[in-house]
Amino acid sequence: MIALAALSLHRTVISFLRHAARAFHARLWKLYAVSAWHASLHAIAEHPGITASIVGGVVVAAGGIWWFVVSRRPTAEEAERRRREYLSAKGRITDGLILDARTLNGGESLEPTPEVLVYSYRLAGVVYNCAQDVSMLPEQVRGYRLDQPIQVRYDARHPGNSILVSETWSGLWQRNS
Repeated sequence: MIALAALSLHRTVISFLRHAARAFHARLWKLYAVSAWHASLHAIAEHPGITASIVGGVVVAAGGIWWFVVSRRPTAEEAERRRREYLSAKGRITDGLILDARTLNGGESLEPTPEVLVYSYRLAGVVYNCAQDVSMLPEQVRGYRLDQPIQVRYDARHPGNSILVSETWSGLWQRNS
């Protein structure tokens, strides 16, 4: 009984949809869309200069929008500076330890201002080993010590995102010279 009612309803709905599609095609599509398409093709054939101007304007506008979006992206250095700024303002502090000082190409650094500091810290039983490129902050790392504990600022939502130093904050123990 239910199957018979469902089959009858199905046939009714299908026939209604077919009728609506035919009506749409006959009344609206043929009347407006097809005639608009033919009118556009006729305008393109009649006025190629105007058509080329419109297409050129659209291409120039799209290029201008693309250039505006691309030129507004921050550089890698600017993105790193913003990250350090965010962490120095909003990051939580924990204790850590400097493991090594290196150059940017990976060699040992014996300089008083290394380019990369490798450090470690523990949060909630998880040990994070990180490195920070400090080559842009030589005055902040001058006089660092490998044998002293450090403070690390980290993002509470992403604990692997951390810093040792920034333009306004330093977690390093400084030598008294």
